[in-house]
Amino acid sequence: MNKRPNKKFDNIWHLILYLGFIVGLVGIYLSKFDARRQFIVLLLMIAYYLIWGFVFHHLRRDATRWLMFEYLLIGLIGLLAGFLIFLL
Repeated sequence: MNKRPNKKFDNIWHLILYLGFIVGLVGIYLSKFDARRQFIVLLLMIAYYLIWGFVFHHLRRDATRWLMFEYLLIGLIGLLAGFLIFLL
């Protein structure tokens, strides 16, 4: 069985991820005078990142508990950074 990942599949999914992050960054910029709104946009970006990662790796059939833990850990780091930047 061929375990080589499909590059076109990966490229399309990564493009979707980058476009979502660009939309989030535009949302943060447009709410530059409201720190709470920026934090909410950041929360949505983190949720988007987690859902994207879970779906992407599930479709590639390479999802492991450790990989999902890494996504959660990176999301928590982003949440902590956003809290320190936007709410303190």
